[in-house]
Amino acid sequence: MSKWKVSVRVSALFVLAAVLIMTGVVWAGTANFTMPFLSTSNSTPTYCVVSNFNKGDNSTNDNSSDTTVTFKVMATDKGGSSQTAYSIPAQYTPKSGYVRVLSFIKTGIYTDNGQLAVDLSGDLGTTSSGSNKASKPTLMYTGSLAVTSTTATCKTISMSCVQGSSEGNGKRTIIGYTCDDGTNLLSY
Repeated sequence: MSKWKVSVRVSALFVLAAVLIMTGVVWAGTANFTMPFLSTSNSTPTYCVVSNFNKGDNSTNDNSSDTTVTFKVMATDKGGSSQTAYSIPAQYTPKSGYVRVLSFIKTGIYTDNGQLAVDLSGDLGTTSSGSNKASKPTLMYTGSLAVTSTTATCKTISMSCVQGSSEGNGKRTIIGYTCDDGTNLLSY
């Protein structure tokens, strides 16, 4: 390929980037956590602390970043799932500089103040009617938690999880989950 053709292509890329920047198009990043250890059992709830290390605009006390959090049930001990992306309500997402606790208890995701944020019973086959009716409830499932913002990466969004209840077997730190942002793949 001639130097002239390479120069034209590089110039075209710069023009495209300039147009996208001037029109307000912003690339969003996603830190996608794969969680292979979730359970609907009463004795094994999972508690995850999700931290957003991005900095908000402190000059205006504006921490209303564009952070969104979604969760998908990827597979269950009964087979696949619809892989519907359930959105965590905005008031419970970890905005820039904040930490949130998400609790996976039975068939729901609960917030740090105990509110049910997402009901997963449809994907977990524990509904009593419709096409998702199951003779036995799901006990184990795998999920995908995606944290998206303009600056989200696996190095700016962190998650740590424990599983178990204070009664009986106690809480234990979870290992075996990963974070993938398209550039970084981190194992925890």
